[in-house]
Amino acid sequence: MDENEVAQLCADMGHRALAHPKATPDEIHLTVRRIDMSELVRVPFLPTTVLPTASPQDARDTVVTALAPLTEHAQRAWMLLTEARDMRGAILLDAATGQRLEPDQQRGVRVTGMDAASSNPIGGKHRVLEAQVLAAKVAHRPDVLAEICISDDPDYTTGYLATAQHGYQRLPHIKEPGSAQGGRVFLVRGDDVAGLIEYLEHTPVVVEGDAGDGGGSSA
Repeated sequence: MDENEVAQLCADMGHRALAHPKATPDEIHLTVRRIDMSELVRVPFLPTTVLPTASPQDARDTVVTALAPLTEHAQRAWMLLTEARDMRGAILLDAATGQRLEPDQQRGVRVTGMDAASSNPIGGKHRVLEAQVLAAKVAHRPDVLAEICISDDPDYTTGYLATAQHGYQRLPHIKEPGSAQGGRVFLVRGDDVAGLIEYLEHTPVVVEGDAGDGGGSSA
């Protein structure tokens, strides 16, 4: 973004943090960093679809079935996703061994440093756009086989499953309304964990193209 947009963006992000439905934060940390354009990685949006999941059990079955060709530990991935509490980042799950690979299992791995080339979501669907941007960055890394996510917002019950092969697949009714349950799991090849974390946490990425919404609602 241009320098003249930084102040307004910082104000907007501070307002969002203060308005989070779970709780008012004790601290808000914003980092502004100048990026050399030679560092910037450009990736396309994943194609978006909405899967016809009608309940949390339906969503679970859909995710486990989709992950089964990628790992013997598909059910463990779902268990970790739904049992994680108060983690700031994602779980890295080794597809071969079923072991967690993140160095700090209380914190997880934070995906940062990404944005859409055009930040004007259709119909004001900021939440969906931000998830699509994150998913596109994550899926661009070849050693990430899949991502599954549930928002910890009690009022937001649509999660997603994302892969480079099948795109960004929205999962309605992945949890019951009012539930603060939330988490994020990356199913990965564990050959270069340090390189993967460096990419996820520090490599600047711009996501280009048409995000779309798969024809679903913003809920």
